[in-house]
Amino acid sequence: MKKLLVAAAMAALVSGTAVAQEQAGGSSAGALGNVNAEHIVAGAVGLAVAAAIISNSRGTTLPVVPPPPPPPLGCLGDDEINDDGFCVGSTTIVTGTGTNTFTQLATFTYAPSAQ
Repeated sequence: MKKLLVAAAMAALVSGTAVAQEQAGGSSAGALGNVNAEHIVAGAVGLAVAAAIISNSRGTTLPVVPPPPPPPLGCLGDDEINDDGFCVGSTTIVTGTGTNTFTQLATFTYAPSAQ
């Protein structure tokens, strides 16, 4: 209802700006009467405001959809996450051949990845 009243007020404002005036001496006024550039600009601004009010009243508000949570981070295989947030893994290194075979346990750390 408020928007209709605003639109009607804008229409009344625009319709009251064009007034013809008679001039003495037999000369006739132009075809537009007393309409000058200021009246045209005022009418255009009024129509633009009215159009904006009317078009804005038809909008819909969409609900805000939160982004999905990030995937959980984890380590590969049986590796565990230490207190600093890194994965700790270990592997056995075998070197040499025959009776000169040596085994050594090596540990390593890496950043967890999405599972």
